[in-house]
Amino acid sequence: MQTSDHDGVLVVAISGELDMISVDGVGTALFEHLAKQPDGLVVELAVDFMGSSALSMLLALHARAQHEDVGFAIVATAVAAARPLMASALTQVLPVAQSVDDAVKSIQEERKPS
Repeated sequence: MQTSDHDGVLVVAISGELDMISVDGVGTALFEHLAKQPDGLVVELAVDFMGSSALSMLLALHARAQHEDVGFAIVATAVAAARPLMASALTQVLPVAQSVDDAVKSIQEERKPS
């Protein structure tokens, strides 16, 4: 996992495999980042494999972000991440962006005071 700050929006890039063995550690780290109340959290899934346990973790993370009023988006340009999200229809539930820049921009626009 690599993190970077984009004007208050935290971007976490995840690579490698996101399976039932690694998902607990990755999920714990993501929830800890969320607990710090950034303006937003973007999860970039640059993974080689993503199992169903990762989908469950992303749903829980999204729910917590909504509860904590933290902007949230997922970027899944890797086929290994995009395919399970589409196959499970979670692209209809989770905020999925085409790129990190699009995700950050969307969160920043959402957070602007009216």
